[in-house]
Amino acid sequence: MRENNIMRKIIEEVCQEKGIERTNLSYDWIIILKKGNLEKKIVNYRFHLNEKRATELTNDKYATYVLLDYYGIPMIQHEVLFNSEMMPDWAHANAGFNILRNHKKAVIKANDSFQGKDVYLCEQEDQKLQIVKQLFAEGKEMLTVCPFVEIEYEYRAIFLYGEIIYLYKKQKPFVIGDGKLSLKELIERDVVYLTEPVQDLDLREIPTKGEKVIVGWKHNLSNGAIPILIDETDLYYETIKNMAEKAGKALDLNYATVDIVVTKKQEVLVMEVNSNVCISKFCQLVPNGFEIGKKIYAKVIDKFFEN
Repeated sequence: MRENNIMRKIIEEVCQEKGIERTNLSYDWIIILKKGNLEKKIVNYRFHLNEKRATELTNDKYATYVLLDYYGIPMIQHEVLFNSEMMPDWAHANAGFNILRNHKKAVIKANDSFQGKDVYLCEQEDQKLQIVKQLFAEGKEMLTVCPFVEIEYEYRAIFLYGEIIYLYKKQKPFVIGDGKLSLKELIERDVVYLTEPVQDLDLREIPTKGEKVIVGWKHNLSNGAIPILIDETDLYYETIKNMAEKAGKALDLNYATVDIVVTKKQEVLVMEVNSNVCISKFCQLVPNGFEIGKKIYAKVIDKFFEN
């Protein structure tokens, strides 16, 4: 089932079970919900529960970092680069391309990136400069530069009005060798959605039988990462839950996802916060995902009519 179809079906069933009248308009781009005398609108499968300033904060990766740092909530370091053509005054005051030398291996991304788009892992100086110039040429006003962090797992927490209503974790995409197929063949057979393989992989290599090979560096489900269902017995469950709650409150959010990583050094750090919540791929990829999605959306729709 296509992603939008999953979200539409989930909303339909939740509304039916809760006695909420529903009208779909503009090819499902707009969904009007009516409950008693109350009417609410879902646009592009988003509930728009956040105030504008909170949304603006989370759409700005650097602002999110600065604010969480102010409140003592640990987050992967972000430094900012301004496009001199579009923001000359800020670019003049900025340390400029010297920032690129601060980290041997750096993640460079558009300051308003989401779902892993416009995000690049760079190690060579000329590669860093090339990506910066490319993104600026595409009209990006600001970029953020982060140190590359070796991540064991990334956790995603769904934050709703001060509490975490769902928590799961993700691991990088991988394949298991069979001693016969090449990495390219294994990826094509086994990995869903992978668009950016690890740069230094030789896709012609044939892994030995049982050999595990990480084939992607991002934890986005849209780039092949693997969602893992967890419960309170997970070693980091309470730590992640508490940190995500603090992050959501610090940013004055009502509804968001908070992505938190556990590094190979056992550091726990916020990676990013998104006010546009998307669970469609999660619902596609995990066992019983549709029913999990319904439980999440049932809570969201209840809050939708309370506020």
